[in-house]
Amino acid sequence: MREHMRASGADTSPGSMLARLLNGYQHAQVLLREGRLVGLLKLDRSGPDYVVMQIQLAPELQGQGLGRALLEEYIEQARAAGKDVTLHVLKANPARGLYERLGFVVEGEDAHEFHMRLTHG
Repeated sequence: MREHMRASGADTSPGSMLARLLNGYQHAQVLLREGRLVGLLKLDRSGPDYVVMQIQLAPELQGQGLGRALLEEYIEQARAAGKDVTLHVLKANPARGLYERLGFVVEGEDAHEFHMRLTHG
């Protein structure tokens, strides 16, 4: 993630990285494979929209469809609840393509991130 943050011009200082990790940590789920940490999900279902706060996978697991499968499951939960799904993605993060293939559209942006939404309706 740090390389995408740098490429997007975002702050990558240790304090900023820690703040990003701790933001919404009550919604965090860790992904383990054979007892080894391989990913982190932060998914917030508490508001008017379902929010993908963070999804990170170990580099060796990227590009194998795991992120897509996790997102598709979350999207289906949102659809069943009648909720839209929102997320922010760093401008330099190639995951934006995955989000667009899943139906997310850019609805805004700030200096470092695109704000995306998947609407059920």
